[in-house]
Amino acid sequence: MRPILILTKNLLIEQELQQQLQHLNYEVLCSVEMLNQIKMSIQEMNITDENQRNFQKNLLINYQAIILSETISDNEIQELVPNIQLNKQILLRKLVEEPSKKEKERLNDLGIIDWLLIDHSINSLREQLSEKLAIYQNEESNIIFLYQEAGLPSDVVQLKRSLSKREKATLECLFKAKGKVVSREDLCTYVWNETPSNSRLSQTSMLIKKIKKKMGKFGFNEEAIQTVWGEGYLLSDEVTENGLPISL
Repeated sequence: MRPILILTKNLLIEQELQQQLQHLNYEVLCSVEMLNQIKMSIQEMNITDENQRNFQKNLLINYQAIILSETISDNEIQELVPNIQLNKQILLRKLVEEPSKKEKERLNDLGIIDWLLIDHSINSLREQLSEKLAIYQNEESNIIFLYQEAGLPSDVVQLKRSLSKREKATLECLFKAKGKVVSREDLCTYVWNETPSNSRLSQTSMLIKKIKKKMGKFGFNEEAIQTVWGEGYLLSDEVTENGLPISL
């Protein structure tokens, strides 16, 4: 389960929420500094500044949900939302009561489609989060980690865009094996959804080579995928230690 991020201007105000989330076994980061970093990055960013967008994306990519405190104004949220919703995490506005129809329309105008009600009841908070994070948790199994080649800049966005549907399926199969070797036959069956033939087995081997080549091109260590001769392929144990997550 990935952490939850609370962006706020006042850490003291968020103490109760942070404690409740931790009581429910969520890892939580409550940060004023990260809010300031994002705002500074937005101010420095031009519309076409891909480096700043990548900075923002990598800064937030590890969080399954971002909670925007009531200490942040609507004007600030209007500026923040397009720049923090670059990944698939849930974006929640912290509210003290159920919004009216007019307030819901205002939230939608701000780019907020959901909210978190703070009524000081841990039971209510548990059920709200269970419902709102269910979608993310269903997708979480499709997130893998790739680690960077030393000294090279990495680009998660470009790597993801470059992967074909079958290349993504190959990575997904290796990830689901959780560090165990996947035979070429099993990998072939998963990717092509048919009984392996010599032609398909050869194409599967080529998929591995293409993925590794793309990983190297975009700054990731090709050895994240290891070939075990006579057995098959696996994702290295090091992948989850220093890696950048990529949602397939």
